[in-house]
Amino acid sequence: MAGSTILIEYNGTDITSYCLFAECSFESQMAAIPGQFTVVVKDMDQTLSFITGKELTLTVDGQLLYGGYVLQATRQYAFPSDDTNNPDATAVESRQWLLVGVDWNILLDKRVLRNTANYTQQIPDITGSHSDAYIVRTYFPTYFDIPAGFDFTSATYILDRFTFTDGFTWDTPGTTMRVVLEKLGYWGAVFWISANKQFHFMPVQDVVAPWGFSDVPNGQAIGATPKPLIGFRDGDFTEDATSVINDAIVWGGSEWTTAGGSVVYARRTDAASIADHGVWQIGEVRVGELKSQGMVDARAGVIVDGNESGTFATGSKGLVNPENQFRCTWFAHDVPKSGGIPVHLMPGQVTPVDLWVFSDDGGSTPFTTDLPLRQQTITFPGLDANGDAYVQFEGFFGVLMSDPFWMWDFLRSKASERETSGVAAYANDNSISPPYGSVYSGTPTVDGGGPPNGSDTVFWIGGGGTGNGPWGYIGGTLRVYLNGLLQQVNVAYSESDPSQGAFTFVTAPGSTDKVGAEAVLTG
Repeated sequence: MAGSTILIEYNGTDITSYCLFAECSFESQMAAIPGQFTVVVKDMDQTLSFITGKELTLTVDGQLLYGGYVLQATRQYAFPSDDTNNPDATAVESRQWLLVGVDWNILLDKRVLRNTANYTQQIPDITGSHSDAYIVRTYFPTYFDIPAGFDFTSATYILDRFTFTDGFTWDTPGTTMRVVLEKLGYWGAVFWISANKQFHFMPVQDVVAPWGFSDVPNGQAIGATPKPLIGFRDGDFTEDATSVINDAIVWGGSEWTTAGGSVVYARRTDAASIADHGVWQIGEVRVGELKSQGMVDARAGVIVDGNESGTFATGSKGLVNPENQFRCTWFAHDVPKSGGIPVHLMPGQVTPVDLWVFSDDGGSTPFTTDLPLRQQTITFPGLDANGDAYVQFEGFFGVLMSDPFWMWDFLRSKASERETSGVAAYANDNSISPPYGSVYSGTPTVDGGGPPNGSDTVFWIGGGGTGNGPWGYIGGTLRVYLNGLLQQVNVAYSESDPSQGAFTFVTAPGSTDKVGAEAVLTG
């Protein structure tokens, strides 16, 4: 177990040898929220100088993991007190710098919408039918001051999610870039600026971790099915009911009462949540604000159900569910690799967790969950015999009630993939008569059997082994991989016939390509 090669650069200059690794940390957060870094620099010769606003980056084993701006540069002593008169102050070696800053995502809050053609006029509407990604790639470099070196035009990382068929209306000048992006991403896109200054705008289903965690690691490689699950330390899972509200009472009406009174009220409860967690109430008095019965009904529905109608095919999205949280620590040398390069997690990725010790059925199946990485902190707890630093990652994974509705939808779909409908079963190509709800992972075959051939586009799951497949799967649970990379449904492939276990590629995979799939079977 060896340490990693670390490179910390300030404004393009290597300052690694001056850094105190034990006092350095780099934090990243979900939803493009700027994460803070702290770097302590030794200045024993009193020759270093740092200016706020300059760039600072972290590279681990040749891989750029973090980039941001220095916002505070503090001069400090290494010790509580020191003798600065003997021999003289210029010979004192306890001088240090404390550099504090945030990552590139601060730009989303520090760049505002403006029209350089005329600063006093509203930005013209975009007419016609255009996708959200097209709007970002085409118009952001015009209507925002994008710093040199940052890429907001990539068709690889800025992907279509939603099409504005009737055009798009810009916010008022002065609106931050983050607000505009939240408007564009309302239909299921996540966005962030990566360490290499590349802006990402991607459908939420594409931001899935290529590996996860387990107290029984499986030793799988990147791209294999099932996904690699590595070990961890300091792990715990928490169900937090602090914010649960399953009984909302809202009063409204007019403050100008009559003899009969004009105050109205609505009460919305969730029986399932109350049965599981007890009664947790909230009361709101909005007389004069919510003046009709319909308005108070809608408000109570939003609190408990997440929608004024109170009906959802995918279940409640209000405040009736506890928040799930998982925390753990892992190390850079344990991260799975692809082509010899570690594939590190990034905030926002939905990550699988299998905990066999916490099994709910006596060890037949693990306790499983899929949670987005909300916060990640990089520290350096020690050095190996060669002086290279061990790189430690501390992750906080969780779902908050404030997360957008489409994140809840996606997490429910991930849960359904791992749900066995009361039957603890996993299936591969050699399984015999897998029951309904079995979680399949394996190698699909082309029409008539066999591997990819460069011409066939239709594939069947469960037909590549000695079992009795192919097998039908539940629509919406299929995940297809090509050469280890997750493919985008309705872009790279379609679920052409789930009942027969079939799906169809847009372009036929070549004879050397490797196709994998995961799905929940119908039996």
